[in-house]
Amino acid sequence: MTPDRRLVGSVVAVAVLLLTLAVGFVSSAALRSFETELRPELEREATVVGSIGAQAVQRALDLGVPFAGLSGLDEYLAGLLSTREGLAYLLLTDASGRVVAVAGSAPAEFTGLSAGTPAPSRGALMRVQGGSYDAAQPLMEEGQVAGWLHVGIARARLDTALDDMRWDVLIVLLVVLLATAEFLRFILSRLVAAPIDMVLRLQSRLSRGDWTVRAPGDIGAEAGRVARHFNVLVRRTNDRWDRLCWLAGESGAGRRAAAALDGVRDRLRFGAESLREGLGGGAASARLPLFLFVFAEQLSTSFNPIFAMELAGGQAGMLGAALPLVTFVAAVALLTPWGGQMVSRHGPRRALLMGMVPAGIGHVGAALAPDLVTLSAARAICGAGYAIVTIACQVQLAREASTGRMARSLGGFTAAVMTGAVCGTAIGAVLADRLGFRLTFIVSALLVLGVAALAWRCLPAGGAAEEKRLGLWQSARAAFAEPHFLMLVLLAAIPAKVLLGGFVFFLAPLELRELGLSQAAIGRNVMLYGLCMLPAIMIGAWIADRSGRGGSIIVAAGLLNGAGLLAPLWLPAETALPLAVIATGVAQGLAAAPMLAMIPALSLRPGAPSSAAMMSFLRLAERIGSVVGPPAAAALLAAGGGQQAMLVLGIVSAATALAYALALLLGRARREALA
Repeated sequence: MTPDRRLVGSVVAVAVLLLTLAVGFVSSAALRSFETELRPELEREATVVGSIGAQAVQRALDLGVPFAGLSGLDEYLAGLLSTREGLAYLLLTDASGRVVAVAGSAPAEFTGLSAGTPAPSRGALMRVQGGSYDAAQPLMEEGQVAGWLHVGIARARLDTALDDMRWDVLIVLLVVLLATAEFLRFILSRLVAAPIDMVLRLQSRLSRGDWTVRAPGDIGAEAGRVARHFNVLVRRTNDRWDRLCWLAGESGAGRRAAAALDGVRDRLRFGAESLREGLGGGAASARLPLFLFVFAEQLSTSFNPIFAMELAGGQAGMLGAALPLVTFVAAVALLTPWGGQMVSRHGPRRALLMGMVPAGIGHVGAALAPDLVTLSAARAICGAGYAIVTIACQVQLAREASTGRMARSLGGFTAAVMTGAVCGTAIGAVLADRLGFRLTFIVSALLVLGVAALAWRCLPAGGAAEEKRLGLWQSARAAFAEPHFLMLVLLAAIPAKVLLGGFVFFLAPLELRELGLSQAAIGRNVMLYGLCMLPAIMIGAWIADRSGRGGSIIVAAGLLNGAGLLAPLWLPAETALPLAVIATGVAQGLAAAPMLAMIPALSLRPGAPSSAAMMSFLRLAERIGSVVGPPAAAALLAAGGGQQAMLVLGIVSAATALAYALALLLGRARREALA
């Protein structure tokens, strides 16, 4: 790791740590305050219910009916309990604490109030009985306590609210940390790492005798001062060289001087028509625009089906709710290869800016959509922009990757997409609740406009492919004629996305619901996939760059995914399902960067299309796997149940991984035989 990258990584790590401590402290204080404020509300509710219930009994006692002669108490308490949600029980005890009537489920730890317990001056006597808050309302007979009406509110209500609040705080903390890390990485890269890297490049070229290079004059801080000194040094050296050449021509010993100058020219380069050494884009120049673009796109994820259902209305709403999602995914899948052609023809920067146009138009169209068809068309337009922008960022990251860091650079693509999806979905739900669906789409459009301005300012121009200008179908034939690429697609990319779509996004939620988990708990279990995938991406990329064995990592990831899905064979479902989700997240993360890192090397082989085209076909294959996964899992679920479906998917993962390993071994043996 170079010093500038080490500096950026250290600053980001320290900032994230400090932010975690600060947000954690504030969140803990907020949770304690929430519990302090919520408990009196529950107690007040129990007191109100108790006073209402005690009125009828107290009226009977005031009319002279003795406490021991009261009848129909069980039915009365049961009727009162049925009209109030959230109550755990209603109990009527005599003055000594003996239970006279009961409705609901009292905790086993419940004990009545002992004889002689004085009545409170006002309200009810509050206690904690087992897992419930107990409000005891006194019943008076001739000035003495004749009995108590106990109203129990389960602590589970408070615990559930606190659990939901804790998870909300955790999600907000995660969003803040991920977004902070992305912005810090970009800022430090632009203001620290890129200037340092530029100075090192200048230094290297000058040390090799190249005095034609110049640094930009608009850089600030210390790097700008160093760059200006470089420019002064280069200009003075070129001036002295020009003067030396003039003197040599004017002197009488011109022939000998010219020979000496020719020797200098062989070792050094001079010239007024100098080249400008720019800051360079760096991986962060593509990663932050990608993160913000995916963030803008995912703002509507949480409510897209609901909005579609409202526009469709009635029973058609249930059937048409998925239509905008289908049109979006179809547009992304079908137009990704075309996006690769645009990147090859125009370069990543121009292609990305062109992709922002349909994305912004699509968000505005969705905000103004009067019906389901218009919304679906708008989402398809958004999908076209998404296809172009993502492939442009992917190609830019590949081009910015330094030697030995291809997997880590391309791993940043998957990490940025995952981070943007997590943050955008969480924030979008809040915006939709505050602003409404249509205004949230407008926010997405404004964000896309901002991302376009950022990309125009930060992404380096150029980058169009000088060679391999093939048509779409020619590129497809050339790509799939490459055996290694074909095996990568059929035995690694498509199976991975089939497992992701079929298990994590379809089968796991259904099976978790069968276990009786709440919707919030199901969401948290599914979220384990993303939380495990993010660190696994970086680990897989680092191992691939260090070892150069990306294929072996892909094989190991497929076997790990298969083993996780086979967990129901030896573990109960309550443990096997979360473990399988975790294994899938880790496996998908480990394989993501090595899979992408293979493409630039494959594109250099004779007859292969450009890197942008091959990446677009790989993305197309992944989309096909994502589409095939849910219906395949549904068919397996209908045929043999959830556990059987998991076992089949696990076997498919392991089998395709072993087949890919065999293909790698055969390819290596063939190359050794030819050598």
